[in-house]
Amino acid sequence: MPELKGNYKTALKFILDREHFGIKLGLDNISKFLERIGNPHNNYPSIHIAGTNGKGSTAVYIETILRQAGYKTGIFTSPHLVDFRERIRINSQQISKRRITSFIDNYRHLISRNKITFFEVCTALAFHTFAQCKIDIAIVETGLGGRLDATNTLSPLLSIITDISFDHINILGDTLKKIAYEKAGIIKKNTPILVGLMKPEPRNEIIRVARNRPAPVILMRRDNFTPDGFPHKFDYVRETLNLSNLRSALPGRHQILNAALSIRAVEYLKEIGYKINKSSIRSGLKTAHWPGRFQIIRRPGKPTVILDVGHNPAGVKAMADCFRDFYPGRKADIVVGFVKNKNLEQSVRHLRSIAGNVEIVRLNTYRTAEPEDIAAYFGKKDNLHISESIVESSRRLINSADRNDIVIICGSHFTVGDFWANHKKIL
Repeated sequence: MPELKGNYKTALKFILDREHFGIKLGLDNISKFLERIGNPHNNYPSIHIAGTNGKGSTAVYIETILRQAGYKTGIFTSPHLVDFRERIRINSQQISKRRITSFIDNYRHLISRNKITFFEVCTALAFHTFAQCKIDIAIVETGLGGRLDATNTLSPLLSIITDISFDHINILGDTLKKIAYEKAGIIKKNTPILVGLMKPEPRNEIIRVARNRPAPVILMRRDNFTPDGFPHKFDYVRETLNLSNLRSALPGRHQILNAALSIRAVEYLKEIGYKINKSSIRSGLKTAHWPGRFQIIRRPGKPTVILDVGHNPAGVKAMADCFRDFYPGRKADIVVGFVKNKNLEQSVRHLRSIAGNVEIVRLNTYRTAEPEDIAAYFGKKDNLHISESIVESSRRLINSADRNDIVIICGSHFTVGDFWANHKKIL
């Protein structure tokens, strides 16, 4: 690797400052930039994953299974919680600061001259790193939508759409059909599309787009699942795994669905020649690590703390359902912060049903929703407090709770990330 001209802090600041250019949907800019740096994304096979919720968890399950099977993996997810390098990992390990610094040293002027956005830089950095590290396969999560997302420059072995619900409606559309159309933009001609469980309206739109490409469709059907959300019928799982013992490292019914989707993706990889045995699948599901997804922190003599990044109504509902499954009849003290342009009213409605004391925080980002706006949807509540600090609000609730209480930190990646970055001061 060439001698570095700059340093990591300078390189990272350069990347993060690109956020001020906003979001630039479209593939022309990123395609030209990738061509200038040698089209690194064409050097390895990939799996491309879109969806409103569950795409990160599904990506992590697939990556872990493949790694357990002996493949060298690259994974690209977003956003990060604490460290920017969480976004790009080789065999589950964050890429080095040196790689990021070298990339910016080499392409800084090209990035500036062509006004490459923050997410486009992240995408190109991931693709370039995967090629340099000579991975066997990449698992890539879209950033926003699909059709015009920078990651849609890939030509994957398999595309996956996990689910469709309301999020980013100001960009993707205000109906499930419109949102599904944007997500379905990742479908490529003759490339199978694996479709997770979702309502008929978005599912039918995805099928329509796939037929027009054309692309083979693999559907996860509702009759493949029992009423409590566990898979039971689709062939690969029924024939190769004892479902009574199927457990995933990530808690919640919704994670069982993501695990089932990842198993079906692995089935397809096996069909085209990948060597993946039952032991690798079981081990992958059991050891997958994905922080902030109903992450439970237990300490002797201290209240239980749960971290969850569910940030839209469907994500918050999944968290609340998971809480009720784990702690039936209980309430939790909640620290919550959201970003703007989310359906705050619906998200808060799901939180109200499990909330005891509530601390609403202003997030450390220009995108923060105003705490007073969030508070209004909680209604008149004596045990609600507005705070400017996640550290102070979390410490206040945790210190006032007893050993049998539960404190949930939720609402946004910013909320959980800020908590985790300062957890040694809090816990």
